[in-house]
Amino acid sequence: MRLSSRMINSTTVAFWLIGILNNMPFVIMLAGAKGISEGGTGLVFIANTMPGLLCKLSSPYWFDKVTYVTRIKIGTILMSLSFCVVSFFSHLNDKNASGGGINFNVSMQLLGVALGSAHGSLGEASLLALCGRADVSLQNQHRISQHEGNTYVATNQFDEMRDESQEDKPICISAFSSGTGLAGVLGFGFVYICTNLFNLSLSGTLVVALILPFMYWKLFDIHLKQYVFDDISSEIPTSEDNTQSLVQRAHAAAVEYPAGDTVSEDHEDFIDNPSCVPSSTLSIAQSEGDDESTISTGIGSSGINSAQTTNQMTNMERFYLVLSLWPYMVPLFIVYAAEYALQSGVWTAIGYPNNDEQHRKSFYVASSWMYQAGVFISRSSGAFFTVPMWLLWLMPMLQTANLIIFYLNATFHILYNDTLFVGCFYAGLLGGAVYVQGYSRISKDLPVSVREFALASASVADSFGVILGDAVGLLLQACLYRANEIEGAVAVCPV
Repeated sequence: MRLSSRMINSTTVAFWLIGILNNMPFVIMLAGAKGISEGGTGLVFIANTMPGLLCKLSSPYWFDKVTYVTRIKIGTILMSLSFCVVSFFSHLNDKNASGGGINFNVSMQLLGVALGSAHGSLGEASLLALCGRADVSLQNQHRISQHEGNTYVATNQFDEMRDESQEDKPICISAFSSGTGLAGVLGFGFVYICTNLFNLSLSGTLVVALILPFMYWKLFDIHLKQYVFDDISSEIPTSEDNTQSLVQRAHAAAVEYPAGDTVSEDHEDFIDNPSCVPSSTLSIAQSEGDDESTISTGIGSSGINSAQTTNQMTNMERFYLVLSLWPYMVPLFIVYAAEYALQSGVWTAIGYPNNDEQHRKSFYVASSWMYQAGVFISRSSGAFFTVPMWLLWLMPMLQTANLIIFYLNATFHILYNDTLFVGCFYAGLLGGAVYVQGYSRISKDLPVSVREFALASASVADSFGVILGDAVGLLLQACLYRANEIEGAVAVCPV
């Protein structure tokens, strides 16, 4: 009857691994960005983000109509097509030696990158929501295993369970976030090993990468599908009637089977397999916690009942719910805008010396690798602590200051050596921390009835930030190319 620690470990490892596999294609495309378009790196970044943004923008209005399984299948197909398209037209571009600029082969590669973007965002929004569902399921199984027998007799035991629930950590969200962080390191490492150690072209590298879609689907199918309910509209209900029904059943079990007596198979199934009922029906920890969440997120102020499930809401109510998430979405937007302006713009113009294309490529890969290392470390922090809201808002301001410092340094060469990599690592720490802490706070602060929806919807903020950062990055790259007398920029500096 005890919740198996092996089950928790296997679930968290599965979410960690699928986080790696979901984000590696995105990073692989970023790592090959200068090979796709040397002077228009920002275009690759935009193609790697825009379709994903459209997916996340529309997700609140159709995710409940399409099963998790279907979404992951579509994502797997998109990932495979992305690798095939970019690989094929990269080979043609290299074969024809058409030089720089935007030609048909480059345009088709950007289309392939866009397919990968659609996969990445579809997978991320779906898996973040599934993480929230899995966390609730694991936490409820843990509570039941800790309060079996006579612990159900007294009603004050349920109050104790509510208190304990406030300390539950979003382990699946933390595991998934950590995996997406490690994906950056492994993605750049994968490209580096294939191109430098095995002398493969970008085309050959992507052919090798076709193993990733297969691993992605098999991992989900074997280890994570158990948390998906067959009914596509079955979000996690938390009505008072369902909670009361659980309380009554728990009391009945305690009266009928005092401690030490044998429990029937039916009650064994109920206690050991709570996933057979909607997971939030088992969540006895919401009624008091929801009031605080409503105040902190502004859900109540938008006129939305926190006990109402999202599949009972109108589209306008869903829209208001998304707007009420602004305390979490604004920091995500700002930090991503700043760091992607760094990656797609400032870092592409740095090299020792910067008038040599190969040295600029070397710095771009190394700086991105250091950034991803910082992201991995900070995204792994969610399992250990949750930051207060003031710190969640401070970190994007620090990232913006980091962007300004890097731009001035790339223009005037104030501190122009390998110590710049410390700043790249620092940028990764800030970006990864805002990501995992933002989603962890959503999971902690919001009621279960809207948590799954909120986790999927809030992810649109980082996509908006990436798009703005990529657009600004194109302009920053053009300005820095002009300041350093480098040719090849596809944009024009506006100042």
